[in-house]
Amino acid sequence: MNGSESTIRVPTTDELANAVKAFADDWGAVDEILYRTCRDHPGHTDRRSVMAKVVLIRRTYSAGIERLVEPPEGGQAVTKIGDCLWKQRTEVDAIIGRLRGIAEPLSPDDMKTIVRQHGRLDALLTQNLTHGRSPRSFVSKYLHFHCPVVPIFDDYSVRSLTRRVRWSENAKPFERPAGADEEYFRFCTRLMRLYTACRSAGIAATVKQLDTLLWQVPT
Repeated sequence: MNGSESTIRVPTTDELANAVKAFADDWGAVDEILYRTCRDHPGHTDRRSVMAKVVLIRRTYSAGIERLVEPPEGGQAVTKIGDCLWKQRTEVDAIIGRLRGIAEPLSPDDMKTIVRQHGRLDALLTQNLTHGRSPRSFVSKYLHFHCPVVPIFDDYSVRSLTRRVRWSENAKPFERPAGADEEYFRFCTRLMRLYTACRSAGIAATVKQLDTLLWQVPT
């Protein structure tokens, strides 16, 4: 085992399978509904479907973006979020379109593209909605349900991944692309190292399977 590999705690086949089953038993049907909604309404030209996607993903995954958005007078923050995505639909659809061609198994270049496109949507919402505060978690979740290769960023996953993969400047699988959110970049470089280590160990883990592993409530 080389120095880079020794900094990664790869799950066993049973550990990964148990995490996937536990998630499927509790949340599998919920995720199926979110994936189907985004599959049936992939674009952003229809305001009603955009609003439905924002409400479902935000409420189900507690993305926290509403805490960053000042609601309009007499209205709700979620309406402002949906309207922003709808008004910026050309850019939003271009971002998602760039991700649709990515399939597993992922390469470092694939993950770099994901980080870059996440940064584009994060910057769009930061500039138009949140006054400089990054909605990186919501962005990752919103993109994930349109393109499941996008890793989900949240507090549980960050803590779990930090315990499994030690940071190393010398072991980054790709450099930070221009415009990327720094925290999401660091998260995805760790995840890419775990993903690659799993496959080197004969465990063909997907992004979603690793997400279910990392999402388990820390003990």
